[in-house]
Amino acid sequence: MCYYEKIHFPCTHTEHRLIQHCHFARNDPGHQCFGAWNIKREWQQRETDCDNCIRTKAYGTATRNVRTVYSVASGR
Repeated sequence: MCYYEKIHFPCTHTEHRLIQHCHFARNDPGHQCFGAWNIKREWQQRETDCDNCIRTKAYGTATRNVRTVYSVASGR
């Protein structure tokens, strides 16, 4: 199982970021992990909102559900 960190933002959203791939995901060409998620650390981000809320505030509500090219390519 891969290791993730869970980040809590002041806008009440949470985000999971990959810390380390497990053995199977490292050896898989697509880095796919079929095991359970393992949250290794959890912390509060007090200074800024999440990327989606910052984008919404900057450009309005038209881009709220738009996914970036990088998030589509990485499978998020």
